[in-house]
Amino acid sequence: MIDFTIKRTMGHYGCESLEDWNALNGYTAKVRESLDESKTNFFWLGVHLIDLYSSNLYRLTFDREKLGVSGFVGNCCSECFFAYCYDEFGLDKTQVSRLMNIVDEFGDGLRCFKKEWEPYSYSQLCELLPLSIEDRKPVKPDWTIKKIREYKKSLSGKSQDETNDQTPEAEEPLKDKYARFEKWTKRELCDKIFDLEEQYDELLRENERLRISFLDQAG
Repeated sequence: MIDFTIKRTMGHYGCESLEDWNALNGYTAKVRESLDESKTNFFWLGVHLIDLYSSNLYRLTFDREKLGVSGFVGNCCSECFFAYCYDEFGLDKTQVSRLMNIVDEFGDGLRCFKKEWEPYSYSQLCELLPLSIEDRKPVKPDWTIKKIREYKKSLSGKSQDETNDQTPEAEEPLKDKYARFEKWTKRELCDKIFDLEEQYDELLRENERLRISFLDQAG
């Protein structure tokens, strides 16, 4: 599964070239073309969305105020990517993440579906996404969506039973992990977050100063 949080603080700051915009338009055109053909081949729609996401070119449209984000957010963040996909293709976050993760989970790289998943429909693969590799094995191509969901419910019940059987000792490490924060007040936690945000913004400003200095020296 694709981790969409990994780019949250990634970004490129500075002037963007005409070549960057032309490249973004090229990726966008491929997605639109695949969107028209998605009823017969949704795999390539997912591939071209992954290509667009990997390019980071959607960062050119980053608008912090429009996205309603603040703090630790770079212009390569997934919020910017999902907003771009909605504005350009009418695809919401759920649709985009499903299409991309279907390729990531069931594709043979970015070439085609793995042979065992070729008979499955888009709806079936969406249902299978949250399952582990082992839990997917019993599901057959002729299963209805209703049958797959009933199967998933049976797995959820089994998982809940296993959780209830855990001993208190198994939960202690999680408690210890956060023990040092237990005596912090809400105000102290907020102050710490504000301090970290200020430090991050200062690092961004310093990065911009260094970039300008480097360009001046190179010129």
